[in-house]
Amino acid sequence: MQKALLNIHKYLKNHKILGFSILLLYTILIGFFAWNIHLEEDITKLIPGGEKQELLKEILNEVDFSDKLIVSISAESDDVNPDSLVVYANELTEILERDYSNYILEIKGKVPEKDITQIYNFVYTNLPIFLNDRDYLEIENRLYRDSINNRLGSGFRQLMSPTGFVTKDYFLSDPLNFTNLGLAKLQELQVGDNFSIYKNYLVTKDKKNIILFLDPAYPASETNKNELFIESLEETVNALNNEYVSVEASYFGGVLYSLANANRIKKDIQLTMGIAISLLLLLLIFFYRKIYTPLLLFLPSILAGISAIAILSITKGSVSAISLGIGAILLGVTLDYALHILTHYRNNRDVEHLYRDISKPILMSSATTAIAFLCLIFVQSEALNDLGIFAAISVLLSSVFALILIPLFYNPNSKSSDRITFLDKIAAIDYSRIRPLAIAIIAIFGISLFFFNKVKFNNDLSKLNYEPPNVKELEKEIEALAGRTGKSVYMVAYGNTVDEALQQNNKLYQKLQKFENEGLINNFSSIGGVIHSTTTQGEKIEKWNSFWTDSRTDSVQQNLVNLSSEYGFKPETFNRFYSQLETNFETIGLNDYKNAGSLYLDDFISKGEELATVTSTVSLDADRADEFVSFFEGEQGVFALDRKAMNQNFLGSLKADFNRLILFSVLAVFIVLLISYRNLEISLFTLLPIAITWICALGIMAIFNIEFNILNIIISTFIFGLGLDYSIFITNACLNEYETGVRELKTYQTSILISVITTLLGMGALIFAQHPALRSVSIVSIIGVITAVLVSFVIQRAIFRKLVLNRAHNGKAPYYFKKLLDFRGRITQNESEKLYRKRAILDNYRYKSVYPLVKKKFREIREKNIRLSRYIDNGESISVINSGFGIIPLFLSYKFGNSSISALETDTELLNISRNTARSNSANITFYNSVEELSETSVYVIYGNYYDEKTLKELIKKNAEKVIFVDSDFPNRWLLDLNFEIIYRQNNILVLRKAE
Repeated sequence: MQKALLNIHKYLKNHKILGFSILLLYTILIGFFAWNIHLEEDITKLIPGGEKQELLKEILNEVDFSDKLIVSISAESDDVNPDSLVVYANELTEILERDYSNYILEIKGKVPEKDITQIYNFVYTNLPIFLNDRDYLEIENRLYRDSINNRLGSGFRQLMSPTGFVTKDYFLSDPLNFTNLGLAKLQELQVGDNFSIYKNYLVTKDKKNIILFLDPAYPASETNKNELFIESLEETVNALNNEYVSVEASYFGGVLYSLANANRIKKDIQLTMGIAISLLLLLLIFFYRKIYTPLLLFLPSILAGISAIAILSITKGSVSAISLGIGAILLGVTLDYALHILTHYRNNRDVEHLYRDISKPILMSSATTAIAFLCLIFVQSEALNDLGIFAAISVLLSSVFALILIPLFYNPNSKSSDRITFLDKIAAIDYSRIRPLAIAIIAIFGISLFFFNKVKFNNDLSKLNYEPPNVKELEKEIEALAGRTGKSVYMVAYGNTVDEALQQNNKLYQKLQKFENEGLINNFSSIGGVIHSTTTQGEKIEKWNSFWTDSRTDSVQQNLVNLSSEYGFKPETFNRFYSQLETNFETIGLNDYKNAGSLYLDDFISKGEELATVTSTVSLDADRADEFVSFFEGEQGVFALDRKAMNQNFLGSLKADFNRLILFSVLAVFIVLLISYRNLEISLFTLLPIAITWICALGIMAIFNIEFNILNIIISTFIFGLGLDYSIFITNACLNEYETGVRELKTYQTSILISVITTLLGMGALIFAQHPALRSVSIVSIIGVITAVLVSFVIQRAIFRKLVLNRAHNGKAPYYFKKLLDFRGRITQNESEKLYRKRAILDNYRYKSVYPLVKKKFREIREKNIRLSRYIDNGESISVINSGFGIIPLFLSYKFGNSSISALETDTELLNISRNTARSNSANITFYNSVEELSETSVYVIYGNYYDEKTLKELIKKNAEKVIFVDSDFPNRWLLDLNFEIIYRQNNILVLRKAE
């Protein structure tokens, strides 16, 4: 891959106009497709899948949970006349109707006079539909002669009063006041029974508060428009409060929380991001000495993000806006790739060397991180599925774009590698050698083992909201007046049609009445006593007809005629009432209810194409909510929408999905590491810091009582990706040092430190935010990033140094599983090992990138090693020409422990690998890159061809006693002239010895 990238770089470098044209054309193309993507702003996309969850989504789509504004007009003292409240309310409603028509759909709480009469007449003409069994018991009591007489007397006195002209029609048409039994059901449309009508307004029974309900035109999410609305409303209310000394209005609604959250987030981000970006720009410009560096840094990520959106636009057409929002945050991980390339290029301007060092770790990091994100498809949430696909594509593409674009556009100063900054000094420290730091991390890990599984998941979404104390206090005051004390639970009856939903709601209504009588709930708001399905209406009409038998009707009529005559009423006075008792009532439809007056039925009933719902609101004590909701578990046709229970149910499922996600991610990442490194031990070694980081981070969270929530648990995927990047880069730094002896730890640690600083400046700066959601994300980010970098710098490096580097320095083979299993020495002591020294030789290359090549080469020449060694005596000095990876010198060193060995290799890369073998550090074996440096020896082994014949011939003439050619076309006839004789010629091996 590095060769392909290098060839692309060279081609684009030599064809700049073509390169820029391709980049421009590609940007326009992906921009076009990305622009046409459809964003879905459905919050329910976050809800995990499943039969129950799908039903919830349908219900949430149909039920109207519009967030009303509740306005309270209150008397400031007990001496205030309720008429003062009415005057204030009249002026306020007039202003709202006149000036706020763009912001308010409807004002509820003021009932027009015509509506009162209209509602009364509606109930009167359909009275049987509004009566229940208890009402018939009450009617039966009112039919006694004494009761009739009392009601006639009361009615007569009302007729004689100044308001008699108002009550006259009501009394004459219903002298026994049966209609009020039906009207009483309308009270159930409001939570609680603390209200009555005073001069057409809804007032508390003490007549100290008028309550109005405003239906906003815009949902709470439209913060820009709602902000203008609330600011204007605040000015209006303040002006009226100043005008009316003894009356004051206040208001509350969910929109206030939405605005408070939006403004808080805006202020927090402006402050923290402003500071963070400023410091970050200064840092990048200072460190890289290029003013355009920040733009170049973000270029691969931006192109990758747009490309991912374009791919989703082509393949899916639409994507969750939530997933793109979260994905934009997670794209911060892709900045690492550009940072690593910039830092390595700054310290080494050789492009070929850059690609050789950085291509593999960059592509490995992007592949493992992409797979970790892609595992989000196993979470049963459509938004998180979109997030996984978007992030995976972005991460993969950003690594490729960074590898191509950064070396093309970034031109480091010639003195950049010589300039030492404070970051270079910090990165130059080998933190694994600081014992107190290592002990501290090990201690934290040990303690975390007892706590990491105790981290709690907070599934109460309300805890992620910013709730200003003044708004919270206002909420308590106004909701107490509105009868919404304690906790509110929405009960949704549903069916395929409105009639089916009403039938389910009728059954629910009966249960709610029972629960209210038993004291399980405080009160409830329902249309169950007012609006019934046609089936239920028919049953109620039949009940009415069976109740009013001919004998009962005649008895009532006779009593009324006889008793009313005493008050001067004529026999025909109550003819309308008599007619009602004999009326053939019929069922009515939903439109009849809606035309009856101010019943506000749209607040309760919703009808979609395939689902109709009827909503009731229950008020109860918070500690009884779980018990109440449990009564409706599994009940068909009824759904309890308790927000906390719903969050616990669905987000708890999401938590379980994330536990499975972690397992899938670790397995997938491990497979990628295994394929990349082709070594079990190195793969586990790279994965180990992630496990340690995860346990330490969870332990710290548990100890300090920091909880996971729906936001920061997603961000943990981002931290997982960063930690994985750090681990992979430290692994490659250690492997390069082990393989070549060139210590580039400083370069790798520099790029990681810049990544840490950018992350802490970006997400970590949110620790200063006052919004709970932003702060929770920041806290988890800080803990995760700092833990990840410390574990990589200290523990990961220390483990590699102890198990590999130090052993190689001391001439010992590194540890590996097969070696540990051979504790009895069965392999090292067998005859094959003594003959070929296979394990001893290959152990010098274990964990190195050339190990497969060395293993293959060893198989090719192991028999030749044995044959040529037969002509060498222990103690003879030996020179090996063209040592390659060093296989022949190492074999001879193991075979002849008393011999000094010199090896020549002109290829710098192969020479570094040979010099850095464990055997070269412990045995009398030396590697050279120039023939002039070779020691004078008695035996010369020439492997392959060597082109500096003159110098080599001079050395052989002076000192050689034996010359051995292996697979070589090197001329050898001149040796015969020097009195050498051929003693072996076979299998491409030629052995000459100086004759005595």
